[in-house]
Amino acid sequence: MKANIKKMVVVSAIMATIIYTACAASAASYSYTEVSASDYENMEAQQLTKLMGNGINLGNTMEATGPWFGYNQKDASQYETAWGQPKTTKEMFEAMKKAGFDSVRIPVAWTHTMDWANGDFEINKNYLERVAQVVNWALDSDLYVMINDHWDYQWWGLFSHDQELAFKIYKEMWSQVGEYFKDYSYKLIFEGGNEELGDRFNDTVDSKVDSRLKNVNYSSRGTLMQNDCYKLLTQVTQLFVDTIRSQGGNNTKRFLLIPGYDTDIGKTTDSRYVMPTDSKNKIQKLIISVHYYTPSTYCILSENASWGRVRNSWGTANDYTAMQNDFKKMTKFTEAGYGVIIGEYGVAQKKESNGSYTKKEGMEKWLTAVLDNCDEYNYCPFLWDCNTFFKKNGTLGFTDPEVAAVYTNRK
Repeated sequence: MKANIKKMVVVSAIMATIIYTACAASAASYSYTEVSASDYENMEAQQLTKLMGNGINLGNTMEATGPWFGYNQKDASQYETAWGQPKTTKEMFEAMKKAGFDSVRIPVAWTHTMDWANGDFEINKNYLERVAQVVNWALDSDLYVMINDHWDYQWWGLFSHDQELAFKIYKEMWSQVGEYFKDYSYKLIFEGGNEELGDRFNDTVDSKVDSRLKNVNYSSRGTLMQNDCYKLLTQVTQLFVDTIRSQGGNNTKRFLLIPGYDTDIGKTTDSRYVMPTDSKNKIQKLIISVHYYTPSTYCILSENASWGRVRNSWGTANDYTAMQNDFKKMTKFTEAGYGVIIGEYGVAQKKESNGSYTKKEGMEKWLTAVLDNCDEYNYCPFLWDCNTFFKKNGTLGFTDPEVAAVYTNRK
């Protein structure tokens, strides 16, 4: 985001005299050099998203899962490199800050270090401490930080097969994570899930993928109707809020990120989607998360697939209009006082006939349009990149000067 728009907040001495409204503009009248804990405690969700500026994901790293390692690895870094990403370093976060980012989303898998199929719900202590080390590095680099539970070998499919077990796993997870981090700075935000909350409650949990399930068969798809999934999602996110709030410390007033239905804009703005309540706070501390990969044939595909033909360019007048219409839908939540975060967005590379990958035409236009819309509506966006354009080893940072300029020019 443009710094003169995004980095604005009411400092503590003034905040005590301000009557807050749902309008994000209430935070845009005063500049700041430092924000205190009391400022965050009295800050609304939309003021926080304004402060969070531009974000980036630490993709395919802490959410990389490999149950073949077992649950109690002493060297927890083996988990994070399971999908081919480099081992996380503090220098990575310093490079993110230098590149123009103010926030980082650290997707995390937790259940792959629990032996829950055998009744053990304890997260591997070594892994929890490794995640904390990574979070500390990001905070030390002056970044806002989000952590969630991310894919995690599709354990979410248990909600359609054994809801009692699924709810127990979910509560045990956030009980441990929340307690560990409850006294951390308010710049740490918890996100209650990822794209799996919604239709994917019916996902398989296949023993062929996860060896823990060799004695349990969850390999068939669930049969929950979509209306049931909407109701179930409200129960899950309410459990998330209640669990965190009950822990005390900074978790009483910590900002919480609530996943939208499939993190899809259309499904999340459906009238069946209901945000959880936060009875502990009179000031709005809840933010909603959706992802943006539209058009999907442009953003997701590198080559033709069974579900669509790859699109290798973007930037027509209709393209811009369609994007703005998508983003405008989420004002349903800002008008109700919630913050909005675009937890992931990005463009896949084009696969050439020789097998190499190149940047798609119009990528900078698409990225800029996303950021412009987020500026207009006060949403905070998080780029998804897995060591493709933003390198996390070797020469750290953006390797493509045109993509780099999209972010550095917005400082």
